[in-house]
Amino acid sequence: MSWTDSHPVEPVVYRWRALAAFIAALALVVGVAAPAALPGIVGAVAEAQTTTLRTKLDSADQLSLTVGDSATFEGHFVDAGTVEELEFTVETAGLEFDGSAYTLTIDGEVIPVREGDNLVVKSTSSSVTFRIAGLSTDVPAGAAFSLKIPAVAEESELSGMSVDVRGVAEETTSTSSPESSEALEAPSEVTEPLDIADVDAAPARLMAAPNITPYAAGDRTITMVNDGYVLKGSRYIPNFKIPDGELFGGQLSIPQGTVVTLKSSVNSYLSTNPDDLTIYYTGANGGWYEAKVTYKRISAKEYQVILPQITIGGTAQIQFKGVHRGPANTVFTASFTVPAKEECQDPVTSRQPKRDLTPAEFADGSPVYVVTSEPKDLRRDTSILSRQVNQGRDFRQVGESTPWVYNALAFNSSDNWLYAVSQIRGQNGDPCYPAGNLLQINPATGEVYNLGPILKAGSTGTPFETNGDRDVLNAGVYTSEGFFVGNTSTSGTRHLYKVDVDKVTAERVFGNQRSFSEDWAVLPQAQKYMWGFQSRDRAGDKLILERIDTQTGAITTWDLTGIKTLDGRTISNPSASWGKAWTYSNGNLGFGSGSRNANQLGFELKISNPDSGSPTFELVNIMNNLPASFNTDAASDLVPPPPALRSNIAVKKQRSETKVVNGEVRTFWTISVENTTDNTSSGGTFWEYLPTDTHYGVNASGPTAKFEGFGAGSTEVNGQKPGPDQIAPGTGIYAGMIVPSGADGESRYMMGYVGTLPGHAKVEYVVSAPVRTDEYGNLKTVCSPNKVAFQATDGESSPPEDDNVATEACFNKVAVDNTPQPVPGAANEYTAKYNVVVEAPDAPGFDTNDVIYGKLTDTPKFVGAATVTGATVIFKDEFNKTSQPRAYQGAGPFELNKNDTPKIIKPKGVDGSTGQHVYEVTVRFKLDRSKLDSTSVPAGYPSQPSGNTRCYTKGGLYEPKFGLMNEAEMGGWKDTDCIPLETKETMDVLLEKASYNPDNPDEIQTDGLLGGAQFTVHRSDANGNLKLNADGSVNVDANPVVKQSTTTTTGRVKLEGLDAPGVYYLIETKAPNGYNLLPAPIKFSTEWDQNGNAVIKVLSGGTAITSNRCAESDTAANCVKKIGVLQVADITKGALPKTGGEGVGLWALAGGAIVAAGCLALRRRPA
Repeated sequence: MSWTDSHPVEPVVYRWRALAAFIAALALVVGVAAPAALPGIVGAVAEAQTTTLRTKLDSADQLSLTVGDSATFEGHFVDAGTVEELEFTVETAGLEFDGSAYTLTIDGEVIPVREGDNLVVKSTSSSVTFRIAGLSTDVPAGAAFSLKIPAVAEESELSGMSVDVRGVAEETTSTSSPESSEALEAPSEVTEPLDIADVDAAPARLMAAPNITPYAAGDRTITMVNDGYVLKGSRYIPNFKIPDGELFGGQLSIPQGTVVTLKSSVNSYLSTNPDDLTIYYTGANGGWYEAKVTYKRISAKEYQVILPQITIGGTAQIQFKGVHRGPANTVFTASFTVPAKEECQDPVTSRQPKRDLTPAEFADGSPVYVVTSEPKDLRRDTSILSRQVNQGRDFRQVGESTPWVYNALAFNSSDNWLYAVSQIRGQNGDPCYPAGNLLQINPATGEVYNLGPILKAGSTGTPFETNGDRDVLNAGVYTSEGFFVGNTSTSGTRHLYKVDVDKVTAERVFGNQRSFSEDWAVLPQAQKYMWGFQSRDRAGDKLILERIDTQTGAITTWDLTGIKTLDGRTISNPSASWGKAWTYSNGNLGFGSGSRNANQLGFELKISNPDSGSPTFELVNIMNNLPASFNTDAASDLVPPPPALRSNIAVKKQRSETKVVNGEVRTFWTISVENTTDNTSSGGTFWEYLPTDTHYGVNASGPTAKFEGFGAGSTEVNGQKPGPDQIAPGTGIYAGMIVPSGADGESRYMMGYVGTLPGHAKVEYVVSAPVRTDEYGNLKTVCSPNKVAFQATDGESSPPEDDNVATEACFNKVAVDNTPQPVPGAANEYTAKYNVVVEAPDAPGFDTNDVIYGKLTDTPKFVGAATVTGATVIFKDEFNKTSQPRAYQGAGPFELNKNDTPKIIKPKGVDGSTGQHVYEVTVRFKLDRSKLDSTSVPAGYPSQPSGNTRCYTKGGLYEPKFGLMNEAEMGGWKDTDCIPLETKETMDVLLEKASYNPDNPDEIQTDGLLGGAQFTVHRSDANGNLKLNADGSVNVDANPVVKQSTTTTTGRVKLEGLDAPGVYYLIETKAPNGYNLLPAPIKFSTEWDQNGNAVIKVLSGGTAITSNRCAESDTAANCVKKIGVLQVADITKGALPKTGGEGVGLWALAGGAIVAAGCLALRRRPA
């Protein structure tokens, strides 16, 4: 709820300034009994002629109060007369008080003032009004008055103070006839008073009675005979009982100005004491009230009494204090005309049975229900049920409005109905639509079922402590423990009640615990707790979250002041009245402020570990410019919709291009948000994570990321493109992005949003960012993926991890050949083979979703001596399905994939996916050796080594026009590899299998080699790593297999043409009989030292030693030692080595790295 009415028994302090004189007209004999501005409290004397009573306030106009301050406000009456009511008003944002003692002094007399008796405090968001009624105090001109208020509990600023007096300044007063003097005589006969409520127990000063607007048109006359007398002092006054047939809803509403004709069977008497010119009556709540009225004597047997606006209820009695009987056998009749009786349109009905959810309720996605009232002030007499749409920016009305004014709205997931409690209708109430009734509301139609007044269990009385608690309940929610309600505003006690909807009863719970949250919501994963944000009365200018355990009543609070979204936004008005709270279908909580003014605020909060002592909180989104909503409340279903009604949003990310824009190199990405179902989605929000290591984020000045607008693939609805202004019915899709200001430094985040999204509709968002340069001044080209994470508002048909996060693809270029391969039968024609591997990046939290990519090109940038004539490309998908070769003619570039035919990679491990696409590119070229040289170097390189046959690197990329350099590009990212035209001097390695010698494990064995072993050797990838597929096998596209051949010696094979330098992995696939397999791959390297010696290093993985040896064809006298030796030792089954191996297991599953020290094998390379 967004409004408060009467302050509870809690104190206030103010100072005042008289703005002007105010008039409180005394009713004339034939006129109105009381001004409309003062319902229920009427000043009158018999046939008095009245003028305006004026006051002047002597206190200061403005006042600053600190904690503990109290004040006395003073003024004086300009005129002599009778004071009926004083009303003070002050402009302030709201007050909280320490104590409850008020003191009013008029003309030196201290008059008791007590809230709930003769003091009413009314508070709004901008002012507080104190009304002291029932004074009936005569004052001389110049008489002073003062009001002392309790101390305040918080610092407060007051201004614009004013005072209003209601009463009369008398000029002349006369009684209606000389016979009135007979009223001084005691009755000649005494009879027993009626056995009715003791009117004498009413307070000495008049009580403010609740009044009700007339409810029907037409007239009817009620005539009744008194059913006895009540002794008041020495006078017997007539008592009347309203016939039951004249009541409806147990009440009778009497309009202001109604004239009652009293007739007596014999002479009767009119009192000459002005204090007697009143009536007593039982009010709507059954209590006794007294009101000033106007009496006119027509004759000794007839009188006219002009009534104020009142409602009679309870035992339906009225007593006329101004007249009394003579003889005991006197009979009085009373006649008066009231509007014709009409039966209420909403009689009490029984609770409706459980209902099924309908597609209509999900027409805008998973619904969040909001009730608002019209008009947007205390005159409200209508409630409207709506569904929030477009992230709360608009409401869609459900069914017709209802004359019930209700709040404390809650959704019961066990029967799929909304429940609420009615509030007082209008400023004075309506007997047809009373406050405190339990209402059952159809979420699909808005139809309201009146289940009757909420009673105290086992009683016909009310369970609520105060009228404010009953009349203005403003918070309600269903938890696992039931339906809880309360008036948590300044007009209530802030105590909590639990409602039994079956019995339509309630009980106060949790002792004296008080909640300061004006609405609550519940998390599906922790349903015993209800959460709300405290109002300003307790929180001040802070944002205080309140958690209530509805099993124990324990209340815990957290200060979330300053909490920020990822892009740095904070809640601008933490002291708002958070009168709307709901649960999103995704499990997050929503909160919204309520006010008669537009531009309200809302936000979405994610709470993790909600039942712990230290939950974590994430501010997901802030919604600005929400519509006005007075007397508002919200509710939603804790249970996600049934599968048939669920929607699903999938998000995808694609780099479209990198290009120069206004002299600045920018990369462009397209984010697509698509509803993949037939059902409408409520939409949601997403975070765009910019790759700020390679691109600029959002900055206040200089290079900055931008939202460029919506892509051409966005769905048009009602002929409109998406946009932030597409809110009202009949428009397009509400969508946009919020770009931070960058005032607090560079931001790597941008937030996007989408509102109601029809089935299969899509919105494309285009984002761009300038590319950074590296230390060499070159554009950064490392694949640093741009990621996006979507938070759907609805509970979706597929888990969020399936398709609510996305990242662009990365790729790398791998040279498969280490030398160009001659084309058989073609002179000077060669081929060079490369792999272009596209894969999902290793991005935690973003590694479970499909990856999409578009245009991919391959461009040979060979040395000028090589003329490219064409290429052949074979594509292999993530499931190792290979395409037919595709031929390209010419020098390139070769378009491996097009932008308009994007490809999608399934995540690694899904259905056996490798998580990558491989393009095997075989480039064919002719070589003119006359154009090769041994002196050229790229600009800026030292003179040695030299030659255009070599490959050179700078900034992580190979230089073009040297060697067989080949470049792949995707969306602006580039990667290169190069095959030198000169033949590297490669190293052949003898791989031998020996038995592990525990006594001398580091010695090369020259005999007794073991046969029957099988090995596979893989070249490492560009980073020196061994890449595995989802099933644990080696990815041969990234790690090609080294060629090996047999020798004449058992237990020995030869590895041919190993690059030096190079890194390799040896895997034993079969062990000799009686021996164990190697527990892990052996990682080793080959290189030449500065003296021309070959070096083999065992880097990790098992028991292996290195040396060198003559080739088998060499003799001992003529050994050139071209053959390096890598001897691998196996242990027998059941034996443990003293050093080296650590046991036997599947290395691919164990995942552990086993490190062994290696020896250097050196040989002298021929000069």
